[in-house]
Parts: sequence; C-alpha cells; structure tokens
Amino acid sequence: MEGSVASRTKPRRITQNAVSVPENGAGIRRPLRQRMETPTPFHQLVVVIARRKWFVLSMVLLGGILGGLAGLSRPVLFEATTQIIIEAPSRSAGSTESAQDLLDSSIDDHLTMLSSQAHLRRVLAALREMKTNAAGKNETSPIPADLGSTSTLLNDLLNRFWPQSGPVMTGQNDVDGAGLKRLRNGMRVGQELRSRVITIGFTDSDPARAALIANTFAKVYIDDLTQTRRASDQQELGAVVASLPQVQGNLVTATDRLETYRLTHGAVDQSAADNAANEAAGLNRQISLSKADLSAAEARRGRLQDLQKANAPVSAVAAELASPVLTELVTRQSNAGATDKDLTSAINLQIEQGIAGLDAEANIYRAQVAVLEERKNVLDAVVADTASRLSGLRALEPQVAIVTQRYNDLLGRQQDLIRRVASPSPGVWILSAAWPPTSPKTLPWIFVVPPGMIVFGLLGAAFVMVRDRFNKTLRSQAEAESSLGVPCIGLLPRVRRVHAKHLRHLVLGQQNSAFSRAVMSLLVTAAPTQGRHCAPHIILVTSSVQDDGKTELAWSLALAATRLGRRRVLFLDLDRKDARLTNEFRADHTTVAAHNSFGDYVGERCALRDAITTMPDIGIDLMAPPAPADDMLTLLSSVDSSQFTEELHSMYGTVIINGPLGIALPETRLLKHWADAILFAVRWGGTRRGVARSVLDQLQGGGATSIPVGSVLTQVNLRKHAGYHLEDSVDLLLERA
Repeated sequence: MEGSVASRTKPRRITQNAVSVPENGAGIRRPLRQRMETPTPFHQLVVVIARRKWFVLSMVLLGGILGGLAGLSRPVLFEATTQIIIEAPSRSAGSTESAQDLLDSSIDDHLTMLSSQAHLRRVLAALREMKTNAAGKNETSPIPADLGSTSTLLNDLLNRFWPQSGPVMTGQNDVDGAGLKRLRNGMRVGQELRSRVITIGFTDSDPARAALIANTFAKVYIDDLTQTRRASDQQELGAVVASLPQVQGNLVTATDRLETYRLTHGAVDQSAADNAANEAAGLNRQISLSKADLSAAEARRGRLQDLQKANAPVSAVAAELASPVLTELVTRQSNAGATDKDLTSAINLQIEQGIAGLDAEANIYRAQVAVLEERKNVLDAVVADTASRLSGLRALEPQVAIVTQRYNDLLGRQQDLIRRVASPSPGVWILSAAWPPTSPKTLPWIFVVPPGMIVFGLLGAAFVMVRDRFNKTLRSQAEAESSLGVPCIGLLPRVRRVHAKHLRHLVLGQQNSAFSRAVMSLLVTAAPTQGRHCAPHIILVTSSVQDDGKTELAWSLALAATRLGRRRVLFLDLDRKDARLTNEFRADHTTVAAHNSFGDYVGERCALRDAITTMPDIGIDLMAPPAPADDMLTLLSSVDSSQFTEELHSMYGTVIINGPLGIALPETRLLKHWADAILFAVRWGGTRRGVARSVLDQLQGGGATSIPVGSVLTQVNLRKHAGYHLEDSVDLLLERA
C-alpha cells in the first residue's frame, strides 16, 4: 500500500518525477549581485542620515529651543568705549629702527600695561574708593557692592559641577579675586588699525556703569603714568642737583689753571705767530727758487767745461753761452777765415768773460741762499717758541670749555625737570571719553537659535553616524550577500500582528499586494516551475535566532505554493518553540486532526497518511513536530533521508520544512540532506551579521555545497527601507501591480 510502513522497506523507484537537485536550485545558484556603481562617501553619509532623519530633525529642533532659551535667559549687555591716543615716540640718534617699528613697540608696551594685573587692581581700588565717597555723601552709586557677586546661571552650573582648582580664597582675597575676574572678563583693549589710538571697552548690563568703568580704566592708567613720570623726573632732578656742586668745582679748577698758565707764560698774540709762520713759508719759497737758479748756473758751467775739455767748436760754446756778441764774432770769423788772429783773441776773451759771468752769478746765488737760510733759522726759532707757549694754552682751554658746557647743560636740565615736575606729561591723552551706550552689544535671542540648531544638528548627525558605524545588523540585499556569502533572493515585508487569518488573506486574498508578490517571488526563485509537470521541491526554512520571522516565512511560502497549480502542499513543522502560528492554522482550518507526528512517521510507527493533518480549505497538509519525549537528533540520524524524501516527492508537489533554529546545528545539518533548497531567514535590522555568518558557515560545512542556500530578509519596513535608496527589490514591491 502506498504510504504504508511496509512499503518503505523496498521503496518504489519513481522515475516520472525524478529531477536532479541542481536543476531545482538553479534560481538560487546565481552569482552574487554586484552593484552597478560604488556609492560615494557623501552618498553613504546622506543615506545614513536619511535613515534617522526624524532623530536628526528632533535634535535640530531641540537645539533651536535650547538656543532660544539661552538667548532669552542671558542679560542684555552694553559696551562703552574710551579712546586714548599715544604720543609719537622720538627716534634716538643711533637707532636703526623705523618710525613705524618704534610706534608698534610703544603700542605693545601700552597694551601690555593696560591688561596687567597690577592695573586691574588699581582700577578696582579706584572704583571702591568712588563707591565709598558716594556712600559718604549719601549718593546713589552706579558701582555694584561687589563686582564679583553677580554671575550668570551658566557660570554657577559650571562652578558647581566643575569647581576651579587652586587654593580656596576667603575674606578680602575672595572678593578681590572675583572683582578682578569680572573686570578682566568685561574689558576689551585693542589698537585701532595701525594708528596711535587705543580703544578701551567695558561690557556691562548697565550702560552708565559700563561708561563709568571704561572712563575710570583710562583715567587710572593716565594718572598712574603721570605719577610714574613725576616720580622719575623728581628722582632725576635730585641727581642733577646733587651733581651740580661737583661740576661747578671742576669748572672753577679748570679756569684757575688756564689763568695761571697765561700769567706764567705771558700773553701770546696769535696773529704774530701766524705772521711768523707766513714769513717762514715765504722764505722757504725764496730759498727754493735761489737753489734752483744756483743749480741751473752750475749746470751751464759744467757743460762749458765739458765742451772745452772735448775741444768743441767755438759755435757750440757760443750757443751754450747764448751771447749775441760771441755769436757775431764766430760768424765774422767763419766769413774771414781762421787766420784772423784779432777775431780769435776777441772770441777767446768773450768766452772767458762769459765763463766769469757764470761763476759770478753762481756766487751771487750761493750768497743769497746763505742769507735766506740764516733768516729762516731765526724765524724757526721764533715759531718754535710761540708754538710751545700755545700748546699749553690750547690744552687747557678745551677742558674749560667742556666743563662749562657740562655745567650749562645741567643747569638747563634742572630748569626743564623743574618745569616737568610742576606739570608732568604722561605721553597719553584721552581722545574720546565713553558715554552710556544706547544699543546693546548682545544679539537678540532669535540670532542664537540658528547656531543652536546647527550645533545640535551636527551632534545628532555625528551620533547617527557613530551608531550606524557600530550597527552590526543587515539592512539590504547587497549587504546580506556581502556579509553572508550566499545570494539574497528577496525581501519579506513586515506585517503587524501576524496571525493565521491575516496571513492567509495577505497571500491568497490580496494577490497584488507587496507581501503576496514578495512571497511568490521568493517561492518561484527557490523552486522554479517550468509548466504543469514540474519536479517536486522540498524547501527547508531556518534562521539563526528566535524572532527572525522564520515560521511566518515558511507558512507564507506554503500558502503561495497552493497558487502554482501543482500537487498538494505539505507543511512539515519541526520547530517546537515557535508554534503559535502553526496552532492557529491547525485550529482554524483542520477538519481531521492526526494523532501521530513527524517522530512517529520517521520512527516507522505509523504511515505517512496517519501523521498528516489535512486543511482542505487552504490546500495544505500539516505534519506536526515530534513529541517532546522524542529526540529529534536521534530520529534524524537513524533514518535514510533519501527514502523519505522520495516518498514525500511522490505524494506532494511542494514540501515546506519549518526547521529548527540554526543554533541547533546538528539537527539542521541533518535536515539539509532532505531539502532541495535552503532558505535562511534574516531579520531586517535585527539579526547580527556575525551570528548569521557563523550559523551559515557551519551549516554549509560537510558537503553542503551541493544544496543551494539563499538568504531572505524578513520583517522589512518597505517605506523606511525605500528611504535608504539602496536600489534593490523594494522599489519593485512598492510599485502598484
């Protein structure tokens, strides 16, 4: 009998419907999908923020509200400004710096002194003195009782949770520290562009008080500079007065020495000394000329002697003597002939006279030089004596002049210092005094709202990015395929409050709904059909952990299989923990309940028909899980899976096995040999990828490559998923059929 216990000892060979497993799983054994284009980091950022857009918008709104409250809670502040101008610094004689460099250095000095702690203390003391004077006159003072007593709410909170470190101040030190802190926080000191003007500003909630403190700040600084200059001038005046007697004594001593020298060496006429020097210079010139003439005469006499020794012609001697008479006699002799003795005697006489004249001329020059040199020696003695007397005088006169100049300078410096002490000049003047401002410095509260929204929006976006970075769940088909290493064949939309009637209505009653189309797509992909006479399929549905939508997926596939026009559909439930949905289908659609279970059938304690619960109104047969007393691992390991799968193929066109969880790996690995395809349910945004990857790795081990495995994302929020712009099958499911 078909389906009996005895028939399983010799199972029949059913060749009509025998189909190879690889053909059954051809739809799942496709290559892993590849994205058309790699998303840019900016696109990924936009997608991640789009997932949590309402959270980011809530953070933006919260930032705007907090910014508005902060703007409303802070006091309205006014800033009063006082402008002072600095005297242009004078450039010293040996300085190489430019005028602008000197000005910048002077401005830096003033800015440093204005911001110093000592100046702040002087200003605080001046303000308290003004308050004391006003209290003594029974006047209302704009200065607060304690400059450090008032603080904002934010400062109080910061001081409460993050107290300042350092020694605790008590009494007057505490008050001074608070006042100095408030002065420093409210003051603003800066240079106006590159000019000599410095602006001093103070910010306070009271305009009159801000102007008063700003003016006091400048006035105290100018007064302090005035007192410093007066003290410096007085100190210098004391030094000048102390040095005057000594300089005066030095002047008297130098004058006495000069007068004593004059009386001792006599008066020296400078003009006479100059005349003697000029006369000596003239004598030197005359001596030089006389010596030159003497040298010329001696040279002529020497040439004549050389001509006579050489028996030179008379014409050469006449030319050397340059005598017209001798030249005429030589000419007459040449015309008359050499025999004229009178002419020869006359020529010789003229030569002798010429030589005698040259000798006389040389003697005259010698005598003239001797006289001039004697006169020069006398003048040299006179000049030497005059110079000796003038040297001592010239050595004493500069000393007297120097000491006199020093004494006069000290007297002038004394007069100048007396004038400066009487009316000291600080070098700094008030250019524009502060007036109570009318326009507040703080922006209206509405201007604080946008920065608050931007800051909180950025914080929300950063939180979303960090949270997404640490999110290890799966949210897209491409992500599932990349993480799990198996094809993701589709998505199963989320259904709220799933029960048997609702699920049947979604799959069979609303065939154009996204849920029905998704289930049919999954079924056709896992068990493709090629006409009316197609091979039967056994599909194992499993998951890694509870609440992954495994049972919902299995029942949806079973309901969808009834629409394919095949033979009967069997739902084999092997999950003992998630039995709610199965019990609802059994209670709503069962006509004849079976008293046996899968354990009885596998243990050969009953026939197949005795373990089947029929539900004719939906066209599905149900086989209940084994009793709690039966060990499923023992049952599955002790039977021949091929024998039972052949019997199931002969009876049913589609068998959906709702297998145990993936954490029960031994049972699931034994059941995989029963199936033609395995569907692994992964909860969208709930199942951690590490857990799912570990379960799949162990499930595929030990020869699992022959059985196609595909993953299915369950409980997918289609609207939210479509907002991620992942470009997968959700876009098709959202389209109206």
